[in-house]
Amino acid sequence: MSGPTPDTKEVLLRAAVEIAEADGVRGIGLREAARRAGLTHGAPYRHFENQQALVAAVAEQGFRLLMAEVQAAQVAAGGDVLARFHALGVAYLHFALAHPGQFRVMFGAEAAAEPAVRSAEGAVFALAVNEIASAQRQGLIAAGDPQELALLAWSTAHGLAVLMIDGLVQWVGLDTTAPERLARRITALMFNGLQHGIPKTAGSKAALRSGT
Repeated sequence: MSGPTPDTKEVLLRAAVEIAEADGVRGIGLREAARRAGLTHGAPYRHFENQQALVAAVAEQGFRLLMAEVQAAQVAAGGDVLARFHALGVAYLHFALAHPGQFRVMFGAEAAAEPAVRSAEGAVFALAVNEIASAQRQGLIAAGDPQELALLAWSTAHGLAVLMIDGLVQWVGLDTTAPERLARRITALMFNGLQHGIPKTAGSKAALRSGT
């Protein structure tokens, strides 16, 4: 007995993700998604107002998938804070390497202004904030604004992911044959740095906003 038939919106979104992986965000279009999905050219307009809406849907779905992967990895890591911190960083890198095209759409300018995308992105960021706050309560990370510390952690994980997607990590001689091992090492170094907290001269949100 066959399973339920995917609805038209789901089929279009799946096609748009395939386009993102093959051709990047600029290749995503309503007509092309319809063609790949085997639908009429008018079918997408019943579900997506325009190309921007389809791009935003690809980004939002990506963040929800990333959220699910990170949460599953953290559950598997158990209650140890460092293990959960490792799991967050490794799952982030794993997702980026498995879905490089969608990953770029998620953080691209084309989808950045959409409220649903920003909300989904914020939910992922909140996981890092919560882990850092938990580590602070256990005395494993120095005092400081957990959002700023999470931003530091996110910047490191995201930077590593982008560098690996672009093939640039190899240029500096680092071993990329075991990306998860590299992610664990970088995450451990980052955790060690967070134990010292943020210098008071740069620790305020006002300073970050003003650039001073």
